[in-house]
Amino acid sequence: MALAEENKTDFGNISKVANVEVKLSAILGRAKLKLHDVIEYDTGSVIMLNEGNNDPVDIYVNDVLIAKGKIVAIEDTYGVKIVEIVDNSGINK
Repeated sequence: MALAEENKTDFGNISKVANVEVKLSAILGRAKLKLHDVIEYDTGSVIMLNEGNNDPVDIYVNDVLIAKGKIVAIEDTYGVKIVEIVDNSGINK
């Protein structure tokens, strides 16, 4: 079988699972904090994250990393534009 044929995705049966709901998460960043600092937070507090504003965000489907993206503004809301699909074919289930 040629390499191009091996990488083709067969979407012929996708309609069987197309309506299954999944959880999609976009992780903007993380912070490691001491509990006494968190207790002092109030409305308007700013939490510094470990990623910069130009770093890609991780996009997960059901807690599996599937892509990287960047934050975009769409009118009065925000979204995530996918910039890279992550190869997770080596993940053991």
